[in-house]
Amino acid sequence: MRLLGIDSSQPSGSTALLENQSILSQKINPNPESRANPALALVDAVLSDAAVELKALDGFAITTGPGSFTGLRVGISLIKGFVLSLEKPFIGISTLEALAATVSPDAPGVICPVLDARKKEIYTALFQYQAGHLVRLTEDAVYSPEELCRIVSQPTIFLGNGLESYKNYFQDRLGPRMVSGDAFIQCCPAAGAARLAARRFAKEKSFDLNTLQINYIRKPEAEINLKT
Repeated sequence: MRLLGIDSSQPSGSTALLENQSILSQKINPNPESRANPALALVDAVLSDAAVELKALDGFAITTGPGSFTGLRVGISLIKGFVLSLEKPFIGISTLEALAATVSPDAPGVICPVLDARKKEIYTALFQYQAGHLVRLTEDAVYSPEELCRIVSQPTIFLGNGLESYKNYFQDRLGPRMVSGDAFIQCCPAAGAARLAARRFAKEKSFDLNTLQINYIRKPEAEINLKT
């Protein structure tokens, strides 16, 4: 089974092509500072690299948030176009869960992906591998860094772009409970999403695009402004 995974929820977006859990190709946005979203270009690069045509895919995995509101809409629109034109199924995967799935199953302890939610907050959730399967411990949520520190009670692997702003804070507050995820990361988030989707594909694949919803967690700024 060949699955194409796409993560456009972060500036460092990524795309990956999997065949039976093996990564054939994966690409990460080489210019995350650019305002242009490279999702389609990354898809083209991955398929070209693996010498696989789009029509030869069995389905798609897409991260559904939380993350960049604009980036999420770009990724969802791209998947909708693929599903409609190719009549191939999809699975939506939490961005935080996809991030956690980039960590090796051999990694010890709890995994804590953190994404910068701005406004001095982060999106996060806790996960852990059990018998080689990633298990969710908490739901996706938005916290202040201080609130997250209060629930981290054991050595925990941190990863994600939230560390760009809060790594030193977590190190100071958590000490040895804060473990860097750098040594445990095996793949990009798009590959993590595709691997999770592959395990669930038989039972959860869908053609119904009405079920493909973005998990913003927090309302988009434009929607908030309309009500003020």
